[in-house]
Parts: sequence; structure tokens; C-alpha cells
Amino acid sequence: MENGFGATMMSLVKPTMHALTYGYCIDKPAQFKMWSSKKCAGWECFFAEVGQPNITGSADLLAAKEGQAHHISATSFLSERLDDKADCIPWWEVQYDTDDDKNAPLQEMCAVQFSHKLLGDGVLPPAFQTKGHFFTVSQITAGLFELAPSVQKRIEDKKQRLGWPKNSPLIGLHVRLGDACIKSEHGIGEHGRKCNQLVDFMQHVRKISNEYSIKNIYLATDSEGVLNDTRQYPQYNWFFDRTTRRGGVLDRKSIEYSLSHKLIDGYDEGLGVIDDVFLLAETHALIGKFTSNIDRVAYQLMTGQSNCYKPYVSLDSTWCFDHGLKSGHSDFGPFWC
Repeated sequence: MENGFGATMMSLVKPTMHALTYGYCIDKPAQFKMWSSKKCAGWECFFAEVGQPNITGSADLLAAKEGQAHHISATSFLSERLDDKADCIPWWEVQYDTDDDKNAPLQEMCAVQFSHKLLGDGVLPPAFQTKGHFFTVSQITAGLFELAPSVQKRIEDKKQRLGWPKNSPLIGLHVRLGDACIKSEHGIGEHGRKCNQLVDFMQHVRKISNEYSIKNIYLATDSEGVLNDTRQYPQYNWFFDRTTRRGGVLDRKSIEYSLSHKLIDGYDEGLGVIDDVFLLAETHALIGKFTSNIDRVAYQLMTGQSNCYKPYVSLDSTWCFDHGLKSGHSDFGPFWC
């Protein structure tokens, strides 16, 4: 389902769980049209080719290799189970726009059929049955969203430009304002979160910094004001990209509206989100909000890539994943997770 970039990424996890459960090969998602432009169009603009990895062996053997768990593909085993959840297949193929209700039942059926909240561990693929929901989603996220070589190089170049520390840990801090603070688009009742300024995050930064002796902070934000506010905290080493587009139309219109009406370039916007998500995932502790798809994706990548649970602080909710269903519960109410 095409929506905000984080939500678009999350929308592919349940169809992947379906493929892993029933032994399907998967190919790249069909359209990615909201995140395309004349510069580049399609999945391969952002992510590596999706296909069968060069591994062999039984499902049990592969499952035992926890360090490479996210490399288990749908072709790792041949399932003898009857596929009674085939609605996930056209969902993957259609990739419909959020404003297009014609194919909405495809999403709704697959969302329910692979809802851990509703059905428990029975929705997990066979190789992950003993690993738990978070482990499964994290490994799928890390394996499915491997970056295209050009995008990986872009991120490495950015790290060099920012002076990214090589032998010193960082805190990843995400402060989203912009369209997230448009009350008509992102009310508390719809998204279960409030709009917070940098000062609201800093008590948690101090706690993590003191606990783990971390003074470096990578800041991902869509607000120029938040960047300026970092001057109030000179005791930390701040890393952020001044060249990233901030403000403008997204202070007035939602990301979905802006993309569908061509007010911003989908390809450029997608690259900017990937920069933030994957750099946040490279840090050693995360501070943000788990009502945000971006923060949940970043923590899933952080865990899936390292096979390690790293420290995090969420200002409003515990981690959850149940794309397509409003089953998340934050301090401020239910939200789509």
C-alpha cells in the first residue's frame, strides 16, 4: 500500500510473511508510483533486487543460522500447506494508492490473516515459529529492504560529508514536525500522538547519554527550527544534514497529498527518507516515537542488521506491527501500526 514511505515499507511485511509461510518466490513490488518521478521510477531506484539468495539446505538448517535469518527466502522450503490466504498475492502485485478503494479488500483480508495481535504466533512463517513476532518482522525488514548499490553509496558519501564517527557510538534522534503537526491531517485521535519539540526529547537524550556514555547524536528532522534548537545543547556533538529539504509545502499539506498532487518529487523525497531511516538504524541507541512508521522501521533495521536488541526510548508507545489495522495503543489513544 503506497502511503508515507515508512508505511509503504511496512505494507510489504505481511505479504512477505505469506510468501515465507506458503513457499512462494517473490519479485519486486509492482508500482511504487507515489515514490517515482522522471528521474527514476520503481523499486530498484531505492532497493536491491528481490529474489532467491544463493543458499541451500533444509528449512530447519536455515532457521538454525540465526545470524543470517533474514536471508531465508520464500523458496527455502516447499510448503505442503494449502494456501487459504491468497489475498496477499494481489496486494503485493497491485500496490494500490491510498485513495483507491477498488482494491482495499485485498489489503484488509491480508492484514487480518497475518495479524499477530488477532491470531498470535500462528501467523509467523514456519522457520520463525519459535523466534517471536518482533524478531520475525525485524529480520524480514532487514532482508527485504537491502539498499540498491547507488543508494548505499549515497549514504556512505553522506556519512563522510557529515564526519560520521567511526569508532564512537551515536544516539539516533528523530524529531518530526512538518506535516505531522498539521492538526487536520494528523490529529491525536487518528494517529495517537502529539507534536513535540526538541526540548521534549532532551530528558531522554540525557538519560541515554549518561547511561551509555554517548555524546554523539545523529538528528533526523524535517524542521529547520529543530536544527537551530540544538545550539542550546552544546555539550553534545550533533550530526545532521543542512542540505536536506525542510519546511515548504509539507508544513501545510500531508506527504500523501503533496506526492499525489506532484507538489514534491517522489524520488527525491524517497531518497531523503531512506537517508534518515538507514542512518538512524546505524546508530547505537534510538530515541523517537513508535507511533511513527519511520521509527519502527529504523529500530527493526537496527535489530535485524545487528541481531542485537539496542537501547531505545519511545515517547508515546511500545513497538508494534500490525499494518492495515488500528491495533496500536499509545499514551494518547489508538493508532495504525
